[in-house]
Amino acid sequence: MMIVGGQAIDADVIEQWRISHPFGDLHLIRRGNSLDNVRLNLCESKGIRVGNTPGVEASHVAVYIAHWLKRADGSLPPDICVLGYGNVGKELVKRLLDRDPEVRVKVVDRHGRSAGNINRRVSFVEDWSEALEGACAVALCLSLKGDAAYRIERALIQRMDKVARLVCVSKPDIFSDDALQTLAIAEHTQLVLDCAPGALDAFRMRTQALGCSVSTWRKPATLTTHAATTEACQCDLDCAVSVQLSLKALHGIVRRTRAQSLMIPAQHASADAPCVSIIGRGINGLLQALMFRLANYRVTVYEGSQANDGVGRGSVMTTANAQHDDYLLLANPYLTDEFNGVGIELFEKLLADNPSIDASADGLESSCFLAGITSLLLRSGVEFTPKHLGLVQIAELSREQFVITAQGGGALDGISIVHCAASNLIVDGATYSECITLGLIWACLVQEIIQAKAATSSALYQ
Repeated sequence: MMIVGGQAIDADVIEQWRISHPFGDLHLIRRGNSLDNVRLNLCESKGIRVGNTPGVEASHVAVYIAHWLKRADGSLPPDICVLGYGNVGKELVKRLLDRDPEVRVKVVDRHGRSAGNINRRVSFVEDWSEALEGACAVALCLSLKGDAAYRIERALIQRMDKVARLVCVSKPDIFSDDALQTLAIAEHTQLVLDCAPGALDAFRMRTQALGCSVSTWRKPATLTTHAATTEACQCDLDCAVSVQLSLKALHGIVRRTRAQSLMIPAQHASADAPCVSIIGRGINGLLQALMFRLANYRVTVYEGSQANDGVGRGSVMTTANAQHDDYLLLANPYLTDEFNGVGIELFEKLLADNPSIDASADGLESSCFLAGITSLLLRSGVEFTPKHLGLVQIAELSREQFVITAQGGGALDGISIVHCAASNLIVDGATYSECITLGLIWACLVQEIIQAKAATSSALYQ
């Protein structure tokens, strides 16, 4: 796994990475949107998967553009032209409309769409000359794809109002040479340009080579690197990368689990097998017990809290609904969809390997599904005890073996691994759910964590 910012990922980097990991599953994540500095064709030929975090910076860049479009008194111009209707353009239009009930927005979109139900104050045009005719406030947020390079020419600059302000977050190559020369001698037209430091340096050298060094313009240009470098934007990018890492880990867990049999064995675990205890007999507790029995553990399942244990509950949810919580990431609905998708794959494999489990609609709506799993676990030697363990008892038991709590409500809300009296939270109560798809993935995750920990501990004493 390699996480990169705006630096160039050229042939040398790609070749060395693949040589150092000749058989590895390599995944490159661009912390941001643009992949212009990544040699995608070479990555593909070397079997390197590439991902990015599209749309994360859009709201922050839109705030930047809206700020620089404001007039001296802090108000927005009544008419604003937006060139580009990608993630940034859409976010900008939304913010402009929300900020000023009188503002009108003209959007130049190469796809020539209709405003439809967006807003009566928004109009879409395809003709650039028509859009920029007399424009006094222009936002440039086009990606440099296709014919966008050098698209802003002298004739388009001259169509704008003499006192226009042009706020550009596109790469400077969107301006033709004669457009830059025209801006250089314009008495009142101002350019506000934001891009990466390297692109700004190249822009300065380019204007100097054209004989119109940006430092000599009649109306000084404002050059910044602030649009996507605020602390809030960096935090959102970190979160987006975390989501990408989570998805990679998720698919890895599912791939490894699907490669093995999920058939609950008919025989008991051997007497010298490692032990694990589960607190909670709801669907999550049962799935935890199932995965550890498949890993040849001796499993004991204890009652959880009476109100939230899941025992006696009739219906079982097969898929989870996206949680809406101020403390959760904006990508949570997307993550939930991914969890449901791969969780359903595991659920289907579980049913295929254990055909006696009743997963019909009637079975899921009644207690038959839970009873079917419980029956197979009992046959496999899993011990179910009605005993309730308090926090002190759980801590003492965890000094001898791993303890997994899987219950809602109370001091041990969610799913935790308790080891040597220390509780390690795996699933927070805010996202805890009695759902098969999530429960299966959580059970696979807990199994892998404990097996890895056990292997490490064993190696230390050898």
